[in-house]
Amino acid sequence: MLAFHVAAGHLDELVAAAPSHGWRLLFGDRHPFAGGRDHRAAYLEDADGFEVELVAR
Repeated sequence: MLAFHVAAGHLDELVAAAPSHGWRLLFGDRHPFAGGRDHRAAYLEDADGFEVELVAR
């Protein structure tokens, strides 16, 4: 998994655009707090199984 920091205001925008670029949201039932109450992030996976974490700053 690779993690990227993103501006907090852009996290939801990036998650919304992800499917049109071949990415799907992981842990959607816990998004955006799948990493914990104080960790706002999105976990995404592509069709090849590559995973990224977008961490809101």
